[in-house]
Amino acid sequence: LEAMRHPHANHVVKQALDVLPSEQVAFIGEELVGFGVHTSKLKFGCRTVLRLVQHSGTSGWAGASARAVLAEVLHRAEDLARDEFGKFVIEEIIQRGLLEDQHRALAALRARLVQNARHENVSFLIQGALRLENSEEVRSMVGDLLAHRETVRSLTLNKFGRFVLRDLLRSRTYARAARGALLPLAGELQCCKEGKKLLSDLLIA
Repeated sequence: LEAMRHPHANHVVKQALDVLPSEQVAFIGEELVGFGVHTSKLKFGCRTVLRLVQHSGTSGWAGASARAVLAEVLHRAEDLARDEFGKFVIEEIIQRGLLEDQHRALAALRARLVQNARHENVSFLIQGALRLENSEEVRSMVGDLLAHRETVRSLTLNKFGRFVLRDLLRSRTYARAARGALLPLAGELQCCKEGKKLLSDLLIA
């Protein structure tokens, strides 16, 4: 655990997880059982936890210990999604985790969806999730964000909400729905500099 806090030692652990077979790094996951959430919030520790994702699908001791740590992480996914470093662990699970873990991580984003879309760290995760174009959870998430005019308006008034809307407008899958939700607000978007930037994306979409 001390290595997770050390700016140099953590690189050794990270490299081991990157290049060694799962059975040879099982002890790392075992050492982190019980400390998954704490380690995910560390500047250097989060790098180790997110690398356990690639070992979570293996059999035996290695996979079991990795899954045990990630189970702790997913139990606190809503909290970690809002954390400066924990968000990177949640991002890795969403993009490359086991399907069941991905579902749990996405469910955490939806728990307080509109509030999350306006949060600096969670909006980053929502933006990343938009790349999962075949995910039913993501489609439902987008549907919830765009369903009501007041919800869309609240996103246009927030820096991070606008980032989410911008990415929706630039998405091949969701651009049409985003355009339909934003067009009724076009007049309001002209009233401020940031709104005009979003309006330019709207007109291109």
